[in-house]
Amino acid sequence: MSAVAVRFVSRTQWGAKAPKSVTRRAPSDLSGVAVHWFGTPRAARSHDGCAALLRSVQNGHMGPGGLGVPSGGADIAYNHAVCPHGKAFTLRGFGVQTGANGDEASNRTFAAVVFMSGTDDEAPRQEALDTLAEVIRAWQRKGAGSLVKPHQFFTGSDCPGPDLLKWVDLKPAPWAKGTAAARTLAADETPDWLLDFIFWRLAEGGARKSRPKGLPKRIPPSALEAAARMERMVNVMGPQQSFLEWAEWHLGGEKKEERPRSVPRKIPKAWRDAFGRLEGIFSGDGSAPPTPSPPPKPPVSETGPVTARTTLLAAPRATRAQLERHMLARAHGDYTEANVRGILGRYMTEAQAVGLDPLLVVSQMVLETGNLTSHWSQVPRRNPAGIGVTGEPGAGISFPSWKKAVRAHVGRLLAYAIPLGDEDAGQKKLIEEALEWRPLPNTHRGVAPTIKGLAGTWAADPKYAGKIVRIANEIRKVSA
Repeated sequence: MSAVAVRFVSRTQWGAKAPKSVTRRAPSDLSGVAVHWFGTPRAARSHDGCAALLRSVQNGHMGPGGLGVPSGGADIAYNHAVCPHGKAFTLRGFGVQTGANGDEASNRTFAAVVFMSGTDDEAPRQEALDTLAEVIRAWQRKGAGSLVKPHQFFTGSDCPGPDLLKWVDLKPAPWAKGTAAARTLAADETPDWLLDFIFWRLAEGGARKSRPKGLPKRIPPSALEAAARMERMVNVMGPQQSFLEWAEWHLGGEKKEERPRSVPRKIPKAWRDAFGRLEGIFSGDGSAPPTPSPPPKPPVSETGPVTARTTLLAAPRATRAQLERHMLARAHGDYTEANVRGILGRYMTEAQAVGLDPLLVVSQMVLETGNLTSHWSQVPRRNPAGIGVTGEPGAGISFPSWKKAVRAHVGRLLAYAIPLGDEDAGQKKLIEEALEWRPLPNTHRGVAPTIKGLAGTWAADPKYAGKIVRIANEIRKVSA
């Protein structure tokens, strides 16, 4: 079928909000286009409702927690949209990096075009498919590469649904019909079996029973060299975003509603094996230390019992073993012993990295959560310190992982301990991250260099500091 002319409905015409920020990415830097669908929500019943549907999706992507960002995504995730009525819409548009493909790597290398339908909608009409093909051609004319992949390729999800999955796999490709690309194929010397060989060699370990059928009996040296170089590249790149986000999600109990966008439907065995090895490396609790920050200011070394005048910025006054024994000797909600050890390991590393005494941070957590038994501390909320909890129904911050929860708690307490402008680079970075979850008035910065300063500021309770002191001294009495 010959190409159809397409006119894009502009952002102004569909009523888009201005983006919070824009990351430029030239089409010529892209390998191709990823095809999506909404899945949820469903398509608008008539074209009159398509603009409102896009505004609703944009609000969801930019609102708190949208696109996996605490403060919300920068904009609606996709570059363009095609509705079931055959109309095309500019979303982020050409020359802007998408936020829809699942991870940073795929967002940097593929544009994202979404078909505005959901799981219970009818199959796309030919009019809409022709427009979708033309939008893909428009990207290619702008310089994007020739690859067209379903979103499923990056994440293992159902996106873009069964009908579009079949459409993307059609031969010849629908977006190539009637074009020079359909009539004249560029010379391509890469054998069809090469990528199958590399995948089999690296991802499946070259197991005989899974050897691809199309491989030559004798693998030529050039293919072996290609596999060796690919393996080297993989090792240099290190663990990718999708694996790290899966590991955090796995530690949090793999709640379906919290599944990261980048995690594939079927978790590779190699991931679980790697996670098991990491658990062994990090004392069996799965808690890897955070990325090292610049050295904090020298902590204050103190001896004797903890008092209300004890400074928050100090060397550790208790060991990790003391923290664990204290908490595990008491009820700790729905968390297993391994969970508690992992949470405390995270507190030790995060607090020490910025100069806070882990004993005092954990003592506050024990007070605020009732030793991890409170409603707000349980999954899926994971609130470790009453952050945003006001007593009003539903008021409070929920965290997608304990890593983020601990960093938010440690960073917020650090903001109370250090006056604005006195923090070093590492401390400033963590404070800024923590205050994205819930802002803190500048009048509260530096009000609590000691535990005493938390009473009447972090909590209204005038005995708040004394309660933290009591817990801290109880922990210190535990045999190390």
